[in-house]
Amino acid sequence: MVVGESAGGGDEFDAADPAPTREIARRPGAELAEIRTRSMPFQAVRGASGVARVAWNAAYGVAGWGIDTALGVAGTVVKGSMAGTPPREVLADAQAEVRDAVRRALGIPPPATSSEHTSVPTLREQGAALLRMSASPHAEQSDGHPAFAGMLSELTPDEARILRFLHLDGAQPSIDIRIGRPRALGAERIVAGLNLIGEHAGLRFPNRIQQYLTNLRRLGLIDFTKDPLDNPHRYQVLEAQSPVREVLKRSGFGTKVYYRSVTLTAFGTDFVQTCLPVVVPDGRASGTD
Repeated sequence: MVVGESAGGGDEFDAADPAPTREIARRPGAELAEIRTRSMPFQAVRGASGVARVAWNAAYGVAGWGIDTALGVAGTVVKGSMAGTPPREVLADAQAEVRDAVRRALGIPPPATSSEHTSVPTLREQGAALLRMSASPHAEQSDGHPAFAGMLSELTPDEARILRFLHLDGAQPSIDIRIGRPRALGAERIVAGLNLIGEHAGLRFPNRIQQYLTNLRRLGLIDFTKDPLDNPHRYQVLEAQSPVREVLKRSGFGTKVYYRSVTLTAFGTDFVQTCLPVVVPDGRASGTD
C-alpha cells in the first residue's frame, strides 16, 4: 500500500531537498570590518565623555579643597589680627594650617608630637650637670678644652701658621706710631700694630695680618701687650721697613713711637700644644704618638 502518493503536485514531498540545520554561518571579513568601522566613533565619544567626567570631578574636588583651605587660612589671619597677635605669629599659624591641609589631602599621617622626642636640657640643667661632674671623683679628664674643637673651625690656615710661629719663636715686636699735630689739621691719630709677623711666619696672604691678629685676639689665643721686648735691636729692624718709614715721613712734629709686643697667651699655648703638630719641650711633636 502506497501512502502519500498523489497525482497532483500540491502534496508532493521532495526527498531530494536537504534537511534543516542549526550550524552558524560566518560572515565575510570585509563585512565585519565595515561594522567595526561604523561603531568606533560612538565608542570614542563615550570614552572621551568618561575622561571629561573624571577630569571635571577632579578639578571640582581640587577647587573645593582650595576654597575651603583659603577660607580657613583667611579666618585664621583675621582672628589673629583682631586678637592683636604679632604678624610673625599669625603668618606661622597660617603656614601651619596650609601644611596640615596638604597633609590631610595627600593622606600623610601627622608628625609625631614633641613629647615623643627626647627633650633638650635647658641651660640651667646643663650647668647643673657640669657642677655635678666637677664634684665627682670619677669624672674623666679631657686632653684639651672643649672649646678647642669649635675654635679650629674658626681659624684660617694662615692663622694656624701664626700660632705655630709665636709658639716656636716667642713674642714678636710691634710698634704704635702716634702722629703729632699736623700744621694744617691740628689733630693726631695712631697707627697701631705694625709688625713683621706676616713675613716671618710665611703667610700665604701677609697683607691680611691685621685681620688674622684681630681674630686670634678675639679667641683669646694671642694678646697685644704694652711691654716691649728685652732686645731693642728687633725694633730697629722693624723701623727700617718701608711701611714704617712711609708713616714716619708723612708725620709731623711731635710724632712718638711706642714699642709693643704680640705674644701667645697661656690659653693659646695650650691650644697649640693640643691641636697643632709642633715640637714640645720634651723633644717630640705634639699631636703625634
